[in-house]
Amino acid sequence: MLKTKLKDWLLKITAPFRRITMPKIAFSADSAIDKLMAFLNSWWHTLIIALAAIVFLYYPLGGLLVSNIDRNIGYEINETHPEQSATVEMMAFIVNREVNEKIWTPNLPFFYPSYFLDNMPNFQLGMFDALSKFASSFAKRADKKINSADKPSHLTAAAELLRYPGTVWMFSAENKLLLAPSANIQYRKARRQLTDYNAQLSAGRETFYRSPDDLAYLLNKTRINLRKSSTLLEDHIREESSSWWDNKADDVFYYQQGKAYAYYLLFKALGYDYKEIIVRADQYRNWTSLLKALEDASSLQPAIVRNGELNSLTAPNHLGYLNMYINKARSLMAQIIKSLQQPQPHRN
Repeated sequence: MLKTKLKDWLLKITAPFRRITMPKIAFSADSAIDKLMAFLNSWWHTLIIALAAIVFLYYPLGGLLVSNIDRNIGYEINETHPEQSATVEMMAFIVNREVNEKIWTPNLPFFYPSYFLDNMPNFQLGMFDALSKFASSFAKRADKKINSADKPSHLTAAAELLRYPGTVWMFSAENKLLLAPSANIQYRKARRQLTDYNAQLSAGRETFYRSPDDLAYLLNKTRINLRKSSTLLEDHIREESSSWWDNKADDVFYYQQGKAYAYYLLFKALGYDYKEIIVRADQYRNWTSLLKALEDASSLQPAIVRNGELNSLTAPNHLGYLNMYINKARSLMAQIIKSLQQPQPHRN
């Protein structure tokens, strides 16, 4: 019955073309119907092939092309206007690099090939964890010397925007039925606030005050955040290193490494802003050692992140290596803070 109806329908719609363009060619409706029925009978083969292409080509190859964990430590601090802040410029640079020049992966929905990536999203989220907390601390110290009762300063506004959840794409993190601005949009707004702040500094409408107390405050806040990183790493090592297969080790590793890398970039710029204070406190050597510890933490690139038992002869523990460099950085920060809090000698 179905074949007869298809044959009648096919003959009807092709009749004008057969009379005009193919008058001498016999039209075999039975042959065309047989081919069509064969295709319909094998549609599931086509579906299987399409699904296989998605599973084995679209997501793996697409994710491989998108994945780009950038641990570049070769960035040089650009010469800025004497009144501007290299640290603020670095914060704006980090946002621009991760959100504009790259793909911000933590909030991509399922139809993007990078949806199943976990290392790069965790690395980026770790970077912005450090960036948001550092921006908040930086704004508190800078804004406390400025009368800004009328409206929040550029730094305060940037810090607030950088606290926005990095996993938001279109829907609110609290209620998935409510539309919300994406993390990309909020972070771009934060970058504009940072660049506006530096523009205000160069125009003389705002002033960036530098003091040993401010530097000590920023170092102490960073120590607190890195202490949380160390605790998380230690807890995961203790609880999961004896497991046969720890599929969360890479998530923990890359998130905490992203924090360490962001702090490396930020402290490299901070050393430029506070160079005279660091030298006056006789902490230049400790400062360079601090940067080296953060650099070493950022440079770990295991092919597969392992969380082996600490006394294992064959399985390494990359979380332990990362934690070692983080704790070294924390120890150097404590030494620098102690020196900054001591009375500084006056120099003529």
